[in-house]
Amino acid sequence: MGKDTKRIIFLLPGCDIDAKTRKCVPVGGYKVVYEYANMLARDGFDVVLAFSHARCKYANLLRHIYGFAGYLYRKFTGQMHAGEWFNLESSIKKWFPYCYRRPFLSLRDTDLVFATAYDTAVELNNMTKVPQSNKYYLIQGYEIWRDKPEAVKASYRFGFHNITIAPWLQDIVKESEAEATLITNGLDFNRFSLDNPIEDRSPFEVVLMNHTLEQKRVQDSRAALDIVKKQIPELHVSMFGTCEAPSDMPSWYTYYHQPTGKELCDIYNHGAIYVAASDFEGFGLTIGEAMICGCAVACTDNGGFRCMAEHEKTAFLSPVYDVEALAKNIVRLITDNELRHEIAHKGNHNIQQFTWEKSYQKLKTLLPI
Repeated sequence: MGKDTKRIIFLLPGCDIDAKTRKCVPVGGYKVVYEYANMLARDGFDVVLAFSHARCKYANLLRHIYGFAGYLYRKFTGQMHAGEWFNLESSIKKWFPYCYRRPFLSLRDTDLVFATAYDTAVELNNMTKVPQSNKYYLIQGYEIWRDKPEAVKASYRFGFHNITIAPWLQDIVKESEAEATLITNGLDFNRFSLDNPIEDRSPFEVVLMNHTLEQKRVQDSRAALDIVKKQIPELHVSMFGTCEAPSDMPSWYTYYHQPTGKELCDIYNHGAIYVAASDFEGFGLTIGEAMICGCAVACTDNGGFRCMAEHEKTAFLSPVYDVEALAKNIVRLITDNELRHEIAHKGNHNIQQFTWEKSYQKLKTLLPI
């Protein structure tokens, strides 16, 4: 079938909106979907992004009633929006159904439909209108925070075209007695670039992302930096995030709230070292962005980071939760200029292979087009 006979629909688990400000904010998993959506749209495909308001497996009728009332209120007061932080192609359509069940979402048997998270995979599995051969599952993390591990692993056996963004996720799918195609994420080389020579940077400038998710272990990064500060008083941290600055942020931190793409690129380019202490990551986009911009990376040894970070070659890795080891790596990078420069250059060279064009071409081979 040709391009004009099919729609490509991505099911997203709600809108990328901050609950307090009601403004759209960057989300790593959504960014991946938006990149693919843009490339498909530029190739002439009919692309739809669907953002559900509710999980259809609410336990009782009362919750559905309250949920639907909230949905109607937001719909008729113009609060249904998503993806405004990303430069989406104008041809891409946005749907805001209450949930992914009839009559709220109507699909054709020619549609190619992508689940982008565990919840959306469960919903897609119940869509009998869509042939099994037209169902895809973009697995961006091992989402055991959404359900029991057995249930998450069972979703990999739904019979969809499973796609994982990192080797460690592909291994989990295989352990679940299913198959998956590995397509690593790309990085935005138009948005991020090495603009400030690595050798010209102050070794005391560290960059850190703030996040409310427990898995990001921001508290571990901060604890490690507290240790470093006692040894190296000149240390300064530039912290950025979509959430508000921590109330207990020390005076030797500078906080950047919701920086623009250009501002974030400048933050990375001003830093000598990027620090991340997540206990697990699907892929870990920020360390890749930091490498593009010339930071030497000190991070934890998890599957997502390991896609780009090789210990003492492209980054310094430490065991998850080991604050002392992370601090030791940061100190080593600060005090050894030659080593820091070498790690930063090797990281920058290695990261060049992660292009969206390469990822997109591999994705297209899985589509019946």
